[in-house]
Amino acid sequence: MIELHLDLKFHMKPWKKALLFSFLFYLIILFFVVVVITFILKDFDFKVVSMISGAYLGALILSFRYMYKRFQEKFSPNAIK
Repeated sequence: MIELHLDLKFHMKPWKKALLFSFLFYLIILFFVVVVITFILKDFDFKVVSMISGAYLGALILSFRYMYKRFQEKFSPNAIK
């Protein structure tokens, strides 16, 4: 159902939708990591959580930027095959 909504509303290419959904999935994983760390430390330590979140999001954004460029090269209509 959500895929149909994205098709009608945003007219996204399939590889862009795949990157979007995998990015959202990795953000959900980050949420669970923060919850587990909070339960392990038995208190919310903003410094620890922000360091882990910053490193995780930095690596995630850099890797997805690389994947976006690679997929754009591979799936563009005028790509050399």
